[in-house]
Amino acid sequence: MVTGQRPAATTSIDRRTYRVDSDLQAASGSVSDVLKNIPSVEVDAQGVVSLRGDPSVQILIDGRPSTTMSALNRADTLQGLSASTIETIEVITNPSAAFRPDGTAGIINIVTKKTRTPGRSGSVRASVGTDGRYSLGVTATQRIGALTLNGNLGLRQDERIRRSTDDRILTDPITGVATETRQVTAFDTSRLSKTIGAGLEYDATPRDRLSAGASYTERSGGLSAFQTNQVLTPGGAVTRDYDRFGGGDETQTSDELLAGWRHTFSGEGRTFSLDLRRGRTVEQQTRRLTNTYRLPVGPDQTDLETPSESELQRQLTATYATPVAGGDLEIGYDVLREDANYRHRGGSVDTNGVYLPDANRTNRFLYDRTIHALYATWERPLTGKLSAIFGLRLEEMIDHANQVDLGLTKRRDAFDVYPTLHLQYELSDTQTLRLSYSKRVARPEVEDLNPYPVYTDPLNLRAGNADLKPRETDSFEASYQYAANGMSWEVTGYLRKTTNTFTEVTRLISPTVILTTEENLGKSDAAGLVFAGRGKLTDRLAYRISGDVNYTRLDPGNLGFDVRSGWNSSVKGGLDYQLTPSDLLQVSVDYRGRRQTAQGYREGVASANLGYLHTFANGVSAVATVSDVFDSQIERSHIDTATLQQITERRGSRRLFNFAVTIPFGGARPARIAPAELTD
Repeated sequence: MVTGQRPAATTSIDRRTYRVDSDLQAASGSVSDVLKNIPSVEVDAQGVVSLRGDPSVQILIDGRPSTTMSALNRADTLQGLSASTIETIEVITNPSAAFRPDGTAGIINIVTKKTRTPGRSGSVRASVGTDGRYSLGVTATQRIGALTLNGNLGLRQDERIRRSTDDRILTDPITGVATETRQVTAFDTSRLSKTIGAGLEYDATPRDRLSAGASYTERSGGLSAFQTNQVLTPGGAVTRDYDRFGGGDETQTSDELLAGWRHTFSGEGRTFSLDLRRGRTVEQQTRRLTNTYRLPVGPDQTDLETPSESELQRQLTATYATPVAGGDLEIGYDVLREDANYRHRGGSVDTNGVYLPDANRTNRFLYDRTIHALYATWERPLTGKLSAIFGLRLEEMIDHANQVDLGLTKRRDAFDVYPTLHLQYELSDTQTLRLSYSKRVARPEVEDLNPYPVYTDPLNLRAGNADLKPRETDSFEASYQYAANGMSWEVTGYLRKTTNTFTEVTRLISPTVILTTEENLGKSDAAGLVFAGRGKLTDRLAYRISGDVNYTRLDPGNLGFDVRSGWNSSVKGGLDYQLTPSDLLQVSVDYRGRRQTAQGYREGVASANLGYLHTFANGVSAVATVSDVFDSQIERSHIDTATLQQITERRGSRRLFNFAVTIPFGGARPARIAPAELTD
């Protein structure tokens, strides 16, 4: 078991890689918990991941997309996926043309643990925590001659306790009459995740390697909810007062199949690889909630919602790599086909228990998208100290949307060119300069294109936008890195110029009801400075710190709102103290400052975590952690427009205690790593 400070970071010409094996939150937490400690990555109370404040992020697993990482599913997936299966996390803010250009903020690649050492090896890990949390995981690898087998089993129980308040003043744009509403909500969810995976690699010949893999995940659980609702006059007189309570359940299953072939030609550096992937996610939910009215007095009303969705992805990638003109040329073809089927059924249940469907709350949306891509990258040294990666990607996207109930269909065919450039100059053995550029795109998620209003509760509706355009960003970066004597510091300046930015817009559609949808801003710009450093204060005490300061300007004039601009900041830090060669104490803090939105702003939020690790002589390790020590993860958002003033407050799970034990077996016992080694 590795002991010492937080995972070492390495920087290459196009990415930053963070090891997570010594992040103590990884011992018992989820991948979402670990991402919170990665520089430039943020995770909010709802589990939404953003990179440098931008939620348009492509999240990959071992370099591949997955249906479980769509914007609709990724928060729940990352909160339910055990961090103990993760080896490293790669942050790629300006990816090369070898990657799909999706995600204007860049890519987060989650690399899972693998080994090809001879013999049998693996580990068993178990954890328990407050609020009924627990997990159990087993990983194993067996290598027999040319054949390598690996497998994993996982069981994880998560309890999510969310509390929120929503205060609004809604002003009729015609009469000028104002109405106030207040909602206080408590959501408690219990989710049990079961995962199983297996894979193999077989060296059929000295030049041919075959690979295959399969995985299955099932996440199921229940929801209990209680909400109080009030409608008031500007003078504070209550005109409506009712409770909304009930529960529901959900089941999500995901399966994935992988196959690959890699051939190495005679002659140095020439390879051909062919990879196939098929992934499917199916989710079904049932929500039954009852309104009990106090004012005006009336009969109870029970709503029954049964949304379901399915997504299917199929992908083929062929890549040829060969030395050319003193560099390495890679040429590839990639085709991705996505199919989605969204079905929402809603209605009420009368006093006799009879279900009465409501056509206004029932709809079906079908969507398919095919993306063909040709790309080439060429990496080569230009001088003894200067190296570069030149990239170009050509993509043809064809999609088709069908809102069945509205009889609305839309077909789009778009061709785009995505150039990339990376330069690296070695100033000395300890100093490096890097420059990069990429053109990125954020295509609308399926649910953001469905224009049919979805009923959330009596005061809220949500709808997509069939006319939503892809968001395009030109991203420029320049960085300086210094690394020597167990210390590493890096400073990066960046500029992002974006057109058709996505933004949530909330509008008044009745005296008490608001509709939230996605719209395109005219443009937005962000310029900032990112810093990250780590090193030793003493032989036993190591530090790490990172932060982001940027100026953002949003221009929502096309939506009828004023230009909003301002400074944003965030900072993360931590200390690792090696009490003894077998004992490590870890402290980490995280602060996110105020952020502008198209209609208002979000307040800052801070949190802190503690961890303690003891490694026994036989390699067994025990970890105790406390997350959100001060119970301070409270997020507040403000909307301030002529017709709507709104303050919402949300908090995720409260302070959590966890205890985990890891028992390795087979293979060589991991060596302890001192803080000095971790900071190199």
